[in-house]
Amino acid sequence: MKKLLFSFVFLLTISFTTLAQTVRYVDNNTGAPNSAGLNYSTIQAAVDASSAGDIIYVQPSPNNYGNISMNKTLHIYGIGHNPVLNAGQYAIFNDIHFLASAASSTISGLNVRDFYLHYTAGNNDGILISNNRIRQAVRGNNSTGYSADIVVSGNYFQNNSHYHINNVNSQNWIISNNTFERSSTGSNSYIFYRLNNTTVLNNNIILTRQNGDGNQSINIFNACSGTQISNNIFIFTGNSVSNMNLGGNSALTFNNNLTYSVTTVLDPLGGTNIDDTNPLFTSFSPNNSLNNTTHDYTFQGGSLAINAGSDGNDLGVMNGGFPFNVRGYPTELPYLTDFVIFNNILSEGTDLNINVKANANNN
Repeated sequence: MKKLLFSFVFLLTISFTTLAQTVRYVDNNTGAPNSAGLNYSTIQAAVDASSAGDIIYVQPSPNNYGNISMNKTLHIYGIGHNPVLNAGQYAIFNDIHFLASAASSTISGLNVRDFYLHYTAGNNDGILISNNRIRQAVRGNNSTGYSADIVVSGNYFQNNSHYHINNVNSQNWIISNNTFERSSTGSNSYIFYRLNNTTVLNNNIILTRQNGDGNQSINIFNACSGTQISNNIFIFTGNSVSNMNLGGNSALTFNNNLTYSVTTVLDPLGGTNIDDTNPLFTSFSPNNSLNNTTHDYTFQGGSLAINAGSDGNDLGVMNGGFPFNVRGYPTELPYLTDFVIFNNILSEGTDLNINVKANANNN
């Protein structure tokens, strides 16, 4: 008789792979297959063995996978940063460094500390960073000629005081449909740093717990210039906050945003913005984390955020039918909803009876 124990994530073979792509699996759980065939125990070994365009699936684990250095186009997926199954475990990383020739890569469904797009001698344009939990920041390049056309979407950012987006001098970034949560109560704990006039910041939810300074001001943007800020929802839970005027910024343009203070009265942004108004989410508590799975960021009837965007769609992360999910399921993959082993103790030669259920995600 044998008792079978499973660490299960990617039994499903994803149909969008092509003949030119190799799929590799990384698992650093105790007892996982070690460098057998296409199975690897370290992420860097899988990256080094891959060719441009290959796909890497990373199993959830209590063990940190460490850092990644990428010098080719790869598509790396976890199962989500807050999954239903696997006892809520996810794949956790420290830093992901895009070195040279990693253009058009995808990183999705992971828990990552930092993304660095800082290499100055290779093309890292067109990278998609989506549906991850990001504990610190996505950082750009000192040169305007590298790390352009980056899309940062569907992620959950949370940190006490570290900034979350730093364009540096990178061009044409789209930062959309993310949730940003600032836990620190310090007035000068900014979230966005060095956004420039090519940056698009739209359809995000930004929640800050900062308290105002002596002038009832806090800092969300710092050293930003010429950025168009549209269709976002800003939520303030701190005391003595009337504005977000701190930070040396210039020519920021706010259009079709909604602001809401839970405890104080905010100064109006004016123009096409909706000032100091409850967005009336379908389900939401400002005392909970933004990635709380009871939250539903669609809107109740009567919400002024409905169809209030500059594009005629809703404000916030659900704009235009974007498949935002608080669990961080990768958009490209189906996600598991149930996995049952009916006979995990069996004799040799006996069939293993399993029931697997999954929902299709949007692509």
